Amino acid sequence: MRAVLALTLVVLAAAPARAAGTFVSGRHEGRGYALFTPSAPATGPLVVALHGCWQTPEDFALGTRLNAAAERRGLVVVYPAQSRRDNAYRCWNWFAGEASPTAGEVGEILALARRVQTERALRDPHLLVLGFSAGGFMAVNLACAAPQVVTGIGVMAGGAYRCGVGPTGAMQCMRGLGAEPGAAAAACLRAAGVSTLPLRASVWQGDADAVVSPLNLSALETMLARAVGAVAAVTEPVEGAVHALHRDARHRPVLETWLVPGMGHAWSGGDARGTHTYPPGPPATERMLDFLLSPGR
Repeated sequence: MRAVLALTLVVLAAAPARAAGTFVSGRHEGRGYALFTPSAPATGPLVVALHGCWQTPEDFALGTRLNAAAERRGLVVVYPAQSRRDNAYRCWNWFAGEASPTAGEVGEILALARRVQTERALRDPHLLVLGFSAGGFMAVNLACAAPQVVTGIGVMAGGAYRCGVGPTGAMQCMRGLGAEPGAAAAACLRAAGVSTLPLRASVWQGDADAVVSPLNLSALETMLARAVGAVAAVTEPVEGAVHALHRDARHRPVLETWLVPGMGHAWSGGDARGTHTYPPGPPATERMLDFLLSPGR
């Protein structure tokens, strides 16, 4: 009996802690989603978490450890789901050619976010959008489409705004071809209707990514630096990665980038039980939220 009890305690000690709060599924106007609500009253902006191709909200939540981080910080997280009906690989169609920046899936995601904010009576009207791969590209689209509500984005393995249109353009963009950061920044600002994007961004990339070329990190960094009005940057090693911090003219941190050595197409510091994770890397979920939620704006 004692041996069984001891073994049970060892297993429990080794098992990853489950996030408190609730994690449920729902549908809004035909689109599925998962919703995490912390056990204590929410105190921050709604987090919109956008999975990558082939993934599901549940898989993405597991791999990123986002629910546990949200529980500690008092954040509600909505995970929109992409279906096989909308994309055979469950990719977000970030490369679609809608004329309006709020049309299609961008508009659907924003509508779902508004519903959650209303139903949960969230006092903060803003959104943080975290995305991986196709979800990361879509996070950039959301930032350019709705600057009045999207005040922070965390992008893992994404790229510059509208760097590829249509399936062929998307593949070229992912290979690091055709991105023009200056044109992308100008297009983003036109879509946003502002001269400077009121945004804070945390951008990550693995230097061994064979799906989304690391060249996209440089393109997205340059595009966002221009869009948010960054004027100075410092690059240094942090937690085994190459970290760059950009500040605006008022010396406020507005953009950071992380290049993770040895990481392929994955979420840095993620849970190995989820797909597309790289557990040895810096904890991207925590570092993104640290940066996006930090005071000083």
